Amino acid sequence: MSKLEELLLNDLYIDPVGYQVKLGSREIDLTVKEFDLLYLFARNRGKVVKRSEVLQVISTPNMSDEEGAINIMICRLRKKLEDNPHRPRRLVSVRGLGYRLKE
Repeated sequence: MSKLEELLLNDLYIDPVGYQVKLGSREIDLTVKEFDLLYLFARNRGKVVKRSEVLQVISTPNMSDEEGAINIMICRLRKKLEDNPHRPRRLVSVRGLGYRLKE
């Protein structure tokens, strides 16, 4: 990430310097990897972020189940950002490609 800038997407506020996320007036508690992934999505809002790009953000040296790790991370983000994580409206899947953060 070259330039760290605050982002505002409707009611979602992201501060990359303070690692702070707010949804409306509610502060959202994210892990560092969740935050980094959300910031990637926010910087590319409206565009598809491929699963390989997601993996670059969340991978660890000893990761064995990459697909499972991606699914778990997306699920965690949706639980924290969506009204109904089972029917996401904000962080949506793009079948066969990856994910898109809608504005």
